[in-house]
Amino acid sequence: MLSLAAAQAAERPWTDAGVKDGVMLAYRDDAALQAREVRAITELPFAADAVAAVACDFTQYGSLVLGVQEARLIAGQPSGDHEVYLHYAPRYVVVAARDVVIRVERSGTGEGASQCRWSEVVGRVSERRGVVRMPLLRGSWTIERLSASRSRVTYQLAVKPGGSLPGWLVRRGALGELAEIIERLAQRLGGPVLPPRTRGEARSHREILFSVSPVPPWLTQTMGRG
Repeated sequence: MLSLAAAQAAERPWTDAGVKDGVMLAYRDDAALQAREVRAITELPFAADAVAAVACDFTQYGSLVLGVQEARLIAGQPSGDHEVYLHYAPRYVVVAARDVVIRVERSGTGEGASQCRWSEVVGRVSERRGVVRMPLLRGSWTIERLSASRSRVTYQLAVKPGGSLPGWLVRRGALGELAEIIERLAQRLGGPVLPPRTRGEARSHREILFSVSPVPPWLTQTMGRG
């Protein structure tokens, strides 16, 4: 199912959304999902295997996406395909908690690249009272080997948090959070994000050191009400 969806998505063009903190951002709308897919691309000064080990272990998802209160392994192992229950705690009284179960599928794409894709699993865990079940959470990490100690990372995400949150606010929030997620990934690995080379550009890369953004993550700040 994930492979078919990926093949269909590859045919849709991306719209450039600029560069934030060395991360190239883009988006495109998926009519079938009735959701916006967002994408971030950057380079990290770490081996592809090391990046994949952190990015694709969803039992540690809370270290990349703030507000994840629980990331519980349900089936499989983080080193391969696995299922994880994610619970997002409410940050404010008016914002309900969210949860979802996702299935993560890991694979190699050839030429030194690795990938993990995930999609929501319906009916895997009973719904909790007072917690809104997210109807859609799909995405992927693609890690390409540039050298023994350098990787290009592509992060894609499509989400519907559920509840009464306006669609335009979800779309804006999802795109705005991408650079912070990449930043936290770099911090987990112990290094900076490197600004990605733009098309046709041949320039050296300047290392950018980051500090944690004080802005609350969109998933806990703006996920629907009630």
